[in-house]
Amino acid sequence: MERNLSQYASPRARPMLGQQKALDLKKARGLREIVWLAMRIGAAILVFLMLLFFFASFRGYLLRSPRFAIAIKEIQGLRHLGESQVLMKLKEAEEQERSLFALDLDALRKSVELLPWVKTATVRRVWPDRLMIQVTERVPIAFARIDDSTQLVDEDGVLLEQKGEGLPSFDFPVLLGLESGFENELLARNRKRIELYQRLMKELDESGAGLSRDVSEVHLQDPGSVSIVLNDDPVLVHIGADHFQERFRRYLAMSREIKQKYRLLESVDLRFQNQVVVNAANEKIASRSGN
Repeated sequence: MERNLSQYASPRARPMLGQQKALDLKKARGLREIVWLAMRIGAAILVFLMLLFFFASFRGYLLRSPRFAIAIKEIQGLRHLGESQVLMKLKEAEEQERSLFALDLDALRKSVELLPWVKTATVRRVWPDRLMIQVTERVPIAFARIDDSTQLVDEDGVLLEQKGEGLPSFDFPVLLGLESGFENELLARNRKRIELYQRLMKELDESGAGLSRDVSEVHLQDPGSVSIVLNDDPVLVHIGADHFQERFRRYLAMSREIKQKYRLLESVDLRFQNQVVVNAANEKIASRSGN
């Protein structure tokens, strides 16, 4: 039979024994809480490791399963660009990863957008094995003559290759003065020249005039001024940066007369108000015009 020692303790020692007992109980309770917390943490770690193993196994299955290998490749939006060029970019991506699950769509999109005819591209997965690439092509608006080559150019001043499959012929004027390259400053200068060209063509066609179809060459060497050459007419006509249709019509009205007067006519400058400057066989003649 257990004995309660506190009954044998002196009245003065009994409070001390009570405090010791309370302290022992508190220590035991704290130990149980620590053990319980350790068990909970251990269980949480075990669950985490099991989930990690599960996801790693599942990811490995997705990467290795032939079910998720790229089997169907759909390329949409192509008109001038050859499909083979896009497939080449896809082949480069597949050399890194053939699984649709692991394919880096953003890297593939950026790679496709490096192709000269591509303005933007969208790449998406269609489970389980289909890859879709939607291409928005650049729209050519003119030819650009740079050095000894002539290439198509779009509204952003980007030069386009003419080697696409089934590339049709275009009836555009030839632009002179654009620069070749991809530097930001260079592209910005080209865009300003292109904007000037577009404004020229738009104004020549205002009110149904349709005069733009008579333009053969547009000289844009000076970003603030336009010079043109007409179809079947070798004379270079300087028309400045505004009043395009008015100055164009002025030249048409006077061209026969000045060609008869100056047999070796090279250029006509209409940029000055009420004055026409004629260059013929290395001589420069300025004449007043009431038009």
